[in-house]
Amino acid sequence: MDETKMSALLGRPLTTVETTNFKLYLDIARETLQSLICTALCDQDDPKVYDLREGYSTVFTDIFTELDEVKMDGVVVDSSKYSVRQWNKRSASWYNSIVFADRFTECDNEVEVSAVWGFEKMPSDLQLVLAGLFDLITRKNKFDPAIQSKRVEDFQITLRSGVDMDAEFQSMYGSTLAKYSICDIPNVQHGRVC
Repeated sequence: MDETKMSALLGRPLTTVETTNFKLYLDIARETLQSLICTALCDQDDPKVYDLREGYSTVFTDIFTELDEVKMDGVVVDSSKYSVRQWNKRSASWYNSIVFADRFTECDNEVEVSAVWGFEKMPSDLQLVLAGLFDLITRKNKFDPAIQSKRVEDFQITLRSGVDMDAEFQSMYGSTLAKYSICDIPNVQHGRVC
């Protein structure tokens, strides 16, 4: 994402501080987004390793667009023994899980996945969340809870007290975060983060 796109998503020009610190703010926003959805957004091509859950047949992974190879405990698994999914969709532009034909047993320990990681192009709704996180950094840097009101000549502004910016962010973007998040899936083990 570049400065022009960020400005368009925010619906305002970037401030001087945002322009000067654009890469830093964007990195912080991206790391925060990855933490909020419990998955990496990067597009690295290295294999990732995930622990298997006995009795289950699904491995939730980081987001990927193409699957190259799957190994279970070091042995390549035939592609007819599994399918890729975006939650429960079989056909999508990105995926976050692999569903095996058989349930895992206590003997099955891990799966190594070689794939094209990340989105081919980050979905627009997730880009908007990223822009919201970028904006949140700026708003938190400007916020001073000691200031209750401001007055210039005959113009006065009274600020809201007890503002929880994180809660406001969650209420604005919570449904989009839930769409991509694998945080609430029990016993999920993640691969390496970029």
